[in-house]
Amino acid sequence: MNRNVEYEVLLAELEQTPMALEGTVQRAQARQRKSRRRWRAFGIPAGGLAACFAAFVLLVNLSVPFAQACGNVPVLRELARAVAWSPSLSAAVENDYVQPIGQSQTANGITATIEYVIVDRKQLNIFYTLDYDPALGPLWTDYDLSPSDGSAGDAGGRTEQPGELIEIKRDFVNNDVPGALDLTLSVYAEEQDNGPAAEENVSDGYFDQPVWEEPDYLAELTFHLEFDPYFTAQGTLLELNQTFTLDGQTFTLQEAEIYPTHLRLTLTADPDNTAWLEGLDLYLENEHGERFERSLNGVAATGDPDGEGMGTFWLDSPFFSQGEHLTLHIAGARWKDKDAPKIKLNLAEGTAENLPEGVRLLRTERQAEGWIVYMMCPLGEGSRTMNHIAAGGFWDEAGNHYEIWQFGSSYGYWDAEAKEQVGEDQWYTEDFPLTGLEGDVAYLDPTYHRMTNADVVIPLK
Repeated sequence: MNRNVEYEVLLAELEQTPMALEGTVQRAQARQRKSRRRWRAFGIPAGGLAACFAAFVLLVNLSVPFAQACGNVPVLRELARAVAWSPSLSAAVENDYVQPIGQSQTANGITATIEYVIVDRKQLNIFYTLDYDPALGPLWTDYDLSPSDGSAGDAGGRTEQPGELIEIKRDFVNNDVPGALDLTLSVYAEEQDNGPAAEENVSDGYFDQPVWEEPDYLAELTFHLEFDPYFTAQGTLLELNQTFTLDGQTFTLQEAEIYPTHLRLTLTADPDNTAWLEGLDLYLENEHGERFERSLNGVAATGDPDGEGMGTFWLDSPFFSQGEHLTLHIAGARWKDKDAPKIKLNLAEGTAENLPEGVRLLRTERQAEGWIVYMMCPLGEGSRTMNHIAAGGFWDEAGNHYEIWQFGSSYGYWDAEAKEQVGEDQWYTEDFPLTGLEGDVAYLDPTYHRMTNADVVIPLK
């Protein structure tokens, strides 16, 4: 039985539900048909993921009857689990927005199967399994897509045990998802690497530039994937052109692109603004009180092509919701002032000038290879995102520029005194080495300078 036939059989099994679940699938299909009429088409890391699943499993957009109905259908149940971190993908599964693939290949005792894809005009989610001798232990998989122009996403995946459903997610930022592409999976054993993916191999020391070393792959398997044009054409565009003010800065909300897998908001900044927009605390809400938050585990924002700030923001999708109206709420922003001086660090004295608002220099540490800087940084209201303070590297007093190759970040506090000074919950600590610095003074160009609260409400439709 091929995968397409199996998929139809599994859907038929869902209709043979206990009395308590009678009508669940029919209601989901009715919502699907209604959603497709309402929207006009255009016409054309593993441990962190597990923690994300634990935190959001109760919030996913899967109904209880649907989850129960899937309980006796192994593949659909695993697919529902694999997308539990994403309300958008959970809604897609609930509304049968899934294309079965069912391609398998075997090399050196490892069998890879491309099970399903969830795809629309701008995003591709591939779900695959690996079957292998459990004695090999957990396996890593690097992958390559061709063509992949204009796409961004994760670098690979980790399989804890044979048969586990693993996801590959790619966002096509500027280009559309092609009608077909080739996917190569390159599988290697965990003991070759202590890091989360091959290209993130850690070199010998904290001060060294990381060096990528190609693993000794156990198997390399290439699949040709073709996508149903019905799925790759899905999406709707709202032309908005609404101008608003945020903390004294002027922006125009140009458009909203609504796809089954996500939503994109694009705005442009007034060239006379005195600060670049580096981040937004925002969400969407419909008339039923459903909220659509910032995207997780993928692209969250991309840069303004005409400036240094952010111009496009990714959120969960209302594509399958029953709401007819949608409102944007902006609760806060992160700014980088255009005329602000660089941070000046006197490493020998352990002092800093022109730090971003709320950031504290905890201490500096001299080692044989150079200096290590420790800072405490605010998360922002309602956020758990850690943003590197000095992602652009650093300069010495002569103006020479150096890269920062490695960062260490963690939620929590450096010590009890720091915790007492800054309060609870909304802080993280960061450390990074200043490799190659001559002297005891360094300059940093911070990724932001300040964060502000806001209360901006913009009706989208």
